[in-house]
Amino acid sequence: MHTHAKRYNLTDLESDVLLCCETTSIRQKSGLFAGIVTTLSAVFVTPKWLVWADSTDQNDAEVGSAQLKHIDVRDYRDTARFTISPDQGLNITGRYTDKNKTGITFIVLGSDPDGQNFRQVLKAAMDKAA
Repeated sequence: MHTHAKRYNLTDLESDVLLCCETTSIRQKSGLFAGIVTTLSAVFVTPKWLVWADSTDQNDAEVGSAQLKHIDVRDYRDTARFTISPDQGLNITGRYTDKNKTGITFIVLGSDPDGQNFRQVLKAAMDKAA
């Protein structure tokens, strides 16, 4: 995350963190690529930014970030894909710091009280940034 912040000149991220979390998702995949998929995610929100990192099955972490005013956040349960591939988290759609085009990413986030708190803090920060 530090390398990503330096590369894209994202300053004062650590001093502005409103909330951060780390989650682990273990999913059973079926079909041609069947097996267990484990994803470790870390995410934090500031008044201006959402920053995330994911590592699946011990691969190198991929880091992304976006200004809150450039994204839309939707609970994964509210998507059509949820019925095909149940999981818990957020779909983040919009323009990311490292892309010129829009994209979509999935952030693993439980429905427990901590996950709900993160959703509320993110929503409040997005409302303020709009």
